[in-house]
Amino acid sequence: MHLFHPHLYATCFLAAAALPGALYAQAPALAGQWQFQTATGTTTTNGVEVDLIDTGILDISEEQGGLRATIAWLDERGQLTPPRTVSGTAGPAGAVFRHGGKRVSTGRNGKEISTDVTIRWTLQAKGNVLSGERLVETDENEPKPVSGTRLTERYVPPTLPATPPAASGAARGPSTPAERARVVRMANEAQRDPLAVQQRDGAWLGAWIEAIPDFTLPASALENWLSIAGRPAIREATVFQYLASAMAFQIEHPEQAGQQSASDLAAMQGVLRAYETLLRQNKLNRSAKLDAALAARRQDRLPAFLATLSGRNAGIDAATSPSNDATARRIVALGTGEPRAMDWLDILSNRFGGRMAGSDAYTHAAQWARMQLRQWGVQAELEEAGQMPVGFNRGPWSGKMLAPEEQPLRLATPTYSAGTRGVQRGLAMMGPATLEEAQARAAQFKGKWVLIGGENGGGGRDGSTIHQPRAITRVLLQAGALGTIQSGEEPLYAASAAPAAWAALPTLPDIKLAAPQYADIRQRLARGEAVTLEFDVRNWFYPGPVTYHNVVARIPGTEKPEEIVLIGAHLDSYDGGTGAADNGGGVATMLEAMRLLALSGAKPRRTIMLVAFGAEEIGRKGSFAFAERHAGQLEHIVMMLNRDGRPGAIDGIAIPSAWKSVFGRVELALQDIHPVFGFAASINDVPRDASKAMSARAGSDDAVFSLHGVPTPKFTVLGDFDYARVHHTVLDTYDNVQPFSAAQQYSAIAIALTAYEVANAPEEINRKGYYRAAKAAP
Repeated sequence: MHLFHPHLYATCFLAAAALPGALYAQAPALAGQWQFQTATGTTTTNGVEVDLIDTGILDISEEQGGLRATIAWLDERGQLTPPRTVSGTAGPAGAVFRHGGKRVSTGRNGKEISTDVTIRWTLQAKGNVLSGERLVETDENEPKPVSGTRLTERYVPPTLPATPPAASGAARGPSTPAERARVVRMANEAQRDPLAVQQRDGAWLGAWIEAIPDFTLPASALENWLSIAGRPAIREATVFQYLASAMAFQIEHPEQAGQQSASDLAAMQGVLRAYETLLRQNKLNRSAKLDAALAARRQDRLPAFLATLSGRNAGIDAATSPSNDATARRIVALGTGEPRAMDWLDILSNRFGGRMAGSDAYTHAAQWARMQLRQWGVQAELEEAGQMPVGFNRGPWSGKMLAPEEQPLRLATPTYSAGTRGVQRGLAMMGPATLEEAQARAAQFKGKWVLIGGENGGGGRDGSTIHQPRAITRVLLQAGALGTIQSGEEPLYAASAAPAAWAALPTLPDIKLAAPQYADIRQRLARGEAVTLEFDVRNWFYPGPVTYHNVVARIPGTEKPEEIVLIGAHLDSYDGGTGAADNGGGVATMLEAMRLLALSGAKPRRTIMLVAFGAEEIGRKGSFAFAERHAGQLEHIVMMLNRDGRPGAIDGIAIPSAWKSVFGRVELALQDIHPVFGFAASINDVPRDASKAMSARAGSDDAVFSLHGVPTPKFTVLGDFDYARVHHTVLDTYDNVQPFSAAQQYSAIAIALTAYEVANAPEEINRKGYYRAAKAAP
């Protein structure tokens, strides 16, 4: 939560004019300038909520008839923002200032959510010491302390250094006619001599596309596919041809520039003509995937072929790997001939459902995973990873408007929030804006469904990590309200707010309602209509502590068992949906990879270890627990391969050049085993910054290993799965992943082969240079 400016240590000015000294002695005592500190919000890091501290200055002068305050915040450079004027009064407890403000929080997919709030400051002075409190009346749990000291000199913002002139070429205008003509010409020339033109113009074209403001090239599955479709010798040429042809199409057909399908079709035509040239130049340039595209063009099916590149509704048939390794060939034969990845996802999503840490669903899923691994002959154990103070099981939920007309309602509730007392119906009522209003209207809330402000950000109304009823919530509870209703963007986000103990269970339902329906009810109330609502929410608790576990499985190495290739995915999920994409699809492919390894008789030189982590969603607690328990093994983990993200076909990985020979064998094993999917390793020798791993919004369990120096190369994924639409929402269900069944199975094969080839590599797998050297402490 941030109020005003979200700087951790920003500075503000507060100027206050007090009532005449005859009324209250505090007014003259506050006269002058004061530097103060107070918390203006919170942030959560790995499940721990901490205050965000701001610093300010209070400047007092007397004014007849009342108090006034002016607040101006400073940015990180110490510069003042436009001031806010605040009126107030003086009283026995100190000078009181009340004003409106904005609470800005980050919701789903990085979207900022702004909520109107009312803020109250109560300030006192004693000598050169300032004290008091700051309260967000609208929804703050408790007041935040204010402390400060008197200033002897007025604050003067520091002088900023002069802004250097823009570097030559740093910004440029639209493309020129000559440039556009050059692009069209090179697109045509490249079809006749792809390698030569790419070598001549490739760097210029890439820089030009990045620089020009009047043309854009959106992300395309075709471009990603071309990076794996051709032989290594011609990949750069075919991707270059795609870029040149796509840009030429936009230049020659500006009216269709925004049509992705038309642009991709024109670009693919150019690519196939270039490919025909490459075949005439050298038969070794032949690619089964590009041959399939040529066949589709001859049959007038090229648009349909391009549609298959998303991986959606693809099939998978028994295939033979060209690998020289018998185990790798068995992995491919088993994975393509007897695919089971979606069976494991079906069990995780449709038998257990959402698997929140501390739920029966999670406990049972972990036990099942261990059982299944053991049935394949894999050593598997449960390792304690942590405890939840109470247990939680989600049941069914429903709601409807009964009057003035009947209609079903679309709703969700956060995990670890209260259910209803069976079916409960009552009138809807707009909620209070301030604590004073709540107290004044308390008698009105008995038996009512209370509409509160703000927008659902996924967490609980009364805390994102520990349930702590806010001041207004406590008034509603005491008044006998049925529950609160908050507006939420669809698909509804359903995250978590865990209670601290059995004695502190939430009792006031926290309903998130689809925004259009919330707005409709609010408008009806504004018109004076009586709106009757009914909800039935079955959220169940049981006494804790409830222990949750990591599932740890291993295939021992034959020559270097102490060296470990670790593959992992988090087993837990939020439970508004059934945790299919996040992260059932990830853990299902990892389990299938272990099945393929075990049943193919893999006996690698190094140990292959699988960890299905618990409690990733609430602070990567499972991976932290594993790192602590296995601290002595971390230096021997060759690499950690994590799967947590959108379902689809793994199509590559970024690696240092020192590992090229190892991953070349992965490429060979996967070569042409599927008509659409493929795998290509890309080289990146730039050292990574491990210190940034935990701050990334998209960080997962692999970030914990990065902090310990374990290499964590990332898989890339081909496909158009709309992950943002389902992530942590009620739509994270099996049916949304099912169209990507073949892609998921291919990913399991790719994971198994990657783990096997790395674990079985005769070469040394060296960490040197993977991470940037840490700076020495001053």
